[in-house]
Amino acid sequence: MNAVKLTLIAVAVLAIAGLGGAADSHKVLEQNQPPVVRQVDFGPAVWLGQAPNGVNGLFSDLGCDMCGGGVQIIAENFVISTGGVGVNLNQIVMWGGYYPSNVPVPANFEILFQYDSGGVPGGVTCQSSVVPTSDVLTGVTLFGVSEHQVTLDFPTCTLPDGNYFVEIHTNTGLGNDDWFWETGNLDGTHGVAGSAWATAYPTTAWNFDPATDLSITLNGELVPVELQSFDIE
Repeated sequence: MNAVKLTLIAVAVLAIAGLGGAADSHKVLEQNQPPVVRQVDFGPAVWLGQAPNGVNGLFSDLGCDMCGGGVQIIAENFVISTGGVGVNLNQIVMWGGYYPSNVPVPANFEILFQYDSGGVPGGVTCQSSVVPTSDVLTGVTLFGVSEHQVTLDFPTCTLPDGNYFVEIHTNTGLGNDDWFWETGNLDGTHGVAGSAWATAYPTTAWNFDPATDLSITLNGELVPVELQSFDIE
């Protein structure tokens, strides 16, 4: 199976471009124009901050007409490093759109936090299905469709220090526009280069893409530290 991606386009003409290694990706021809440059501010409670860059888009949709087998799922990797305290995560902001006709399909987003296992997702530690808290049009046009900024609030997921993947997908249903997750600039502190993709759900096999990172902010707070009290006699 091949990963299916979008790239900035003037005309939606499909082409094949190899990523290197065993897996190839299907891409749309690039558009001959400079990418949109934006500044996204990340606060102190952000544990992964990767601004959207408009370079590409990966379908992450269980009802994906443009994905061959009808399914493609994307997962982004990151690291939690707090000196042993851990983090309570509770919010994701991501960027993407509905391709090819720019028609949004209201649907829940499923969020799965997974342990890293040799560079691919290796076991679910938290899972939620949520309705977006907000879905805002940014005014940017990508691949001929509108860019959406989607905020997802979810029940707290507590992660100790370590390497993880966050898998995010929706299900627009076959016959409708497909949701794509826009690429982003690697977070040099909390990010890990590359991402993973799969073509079945529930997923039994993951493929690693060393060249692609996704746009995302992952928000949460440090796990509170319980202080003990002592009596002096």
